[in-house]
Amino acid sequence: MNKRLISTIVIFLVLISLPYWVYIPALVLAIIFFPFYWEGIFLAFLIDILYGDIPHPTISLIFPFAFYISLFVLLLIPLRERIRLND
Repeated sequence: MNKRLISTIVIFLVLISLPYWVYIPALVLAIIFFPFYWEGIFLAFLIDILYGDIPHPTISLIFPFAFYISLFVLLLIPLRERIRLND
């Protein structure tokens, strides 16, 4: 198995068994470490499903953590390109 699959499985197990102050930094570090870590969006969606609040009719974001993680992944793509050009 490759590192990416192992890290996804480990983060999933951490997500289920440990508190939020452990799995959120682990997820953010995996997104930074692995390029195009789209599994992070799925894991953030899973966090919202398992631990999120019940959606209110006045709030437009149903899954806010998944939305913020997807924005983080998308904003990290151009930043990675700029860092790689300066090497």
